[in-house]
Amino acid sequence: MDQDKEFKSELDKKLGTIASYFEKDYVIWLSGGKQSESSSKHGNMSTNGDSSTTRNSSNKERRPKTNRVETKSELPDHLAIRGFINEELFLKNFLLKRKESQQFKTLAIVGKFGVGKTTLCQSVFKDEDVKRAYLPRIWVSMYSEETKEDEDPKIAVVKRILRSLGVEDEMLEHIKTDAKEDNSGKVEAGEETDEEKQLSGLLHALNSNLVGKKYLIVLDDVWEDNQWNQRLDDGKVQQEKSHLSCGFPKGFGGRVIVTSRDEKLAKKIVGEEENLQRLFPRSDPESVWEIYSDAVETTMKVVPRYPVRFKQELMDKSCGVPWAAQMLAKKSPVKVDEGDDM
Repeated sequence: MDQDKEFKSELDKKLGTIASYFEKDYVIWLSGGKQSESSSKHGNMSTNGDSSTTRNSSNKERRPKTNRVETKSELPDHLAIRGFINEELFLKNFLLKRKESQQFKTLAIVGKFGVGKTTLCQSVFKDEDVKRAYLPRIWVSMYSEETKEDEDPKIAVVKRILRSLGVEDEMLEHIKTDAKEDNSGKVEAGEETDEEKQLSGLLHALNSNLVGKKYLIVLDDVWEDNQWNQRLDDGKVQQEKSHLSCGFPKGFGGRVIVTSRDEKLAKKIVGEEENLQRLFPRSDPESVWEIYSDAVETTMKVVPRYPVRFKQELMDKSCGVPWAAQMLAKKSPVKVDEGDDM
């Protein structure tokens, strides 16, 4: 146990160093080389993938480790999934296992930043068997630039899911107005607040739009400040109309996948240990090398003079973290040596 703790502590230190060195470059690179000036007015099935490297001071205090970026359901053109064969099979089995097809299930994928949680989900999300099995499929980036500073994070997320289902902003505004009117003049203890009543209305609308459907929803990169911390498969709280579980109909084969860096938070959402899938850094130098090679500019031919030694050095520098290998490819790609072969 002591060795495990020592290893994790050392890994955290290395990842922290990598993060501080690459953070700004990573955000720009992930967004395709451009800073986002503004995101779409409507957060549909996926976001644009762009992100700004700066947030206001209050958000920086709430997110001290690293800035967040919006994600989308499609893998960027410059990304390919490598070294996740077993993890892909596990995730596809979770989604396609026939005997439990009518049960509502949740799964959390947890791991350090950059280990490939989002990439793994993107790969499975676009799988043809998964596409045939689930309709609708909804990708939700938990961080979105469209979220207003004074808006309840849970309300913001449910609104984005509803928009992806075709619900118009006019209807969302109508739900908000109704909540305020219903609460007008009510100040008694125990009464729902305007926000709680609005959330109840939104969750009711979400349930109505998903009932009878075999849906797949991915909630990517959940943090504590999203306030998305209630167990989603809890059937005992249906009387609490503002509980998040009320938004997801049970008994039709729906699935919700959550990705997070926070294992304790993930457990609050999905419950039992069996609903948790941990993702670790890659242990195979060849996989890390392939990730690195994919990230090098396509016009360059990656030919290290001493392949075995270079791959091991790459493994050591990146700690087996795919994101770090990609960043190393962008910051210091290996020079071409025409006279040597792999």
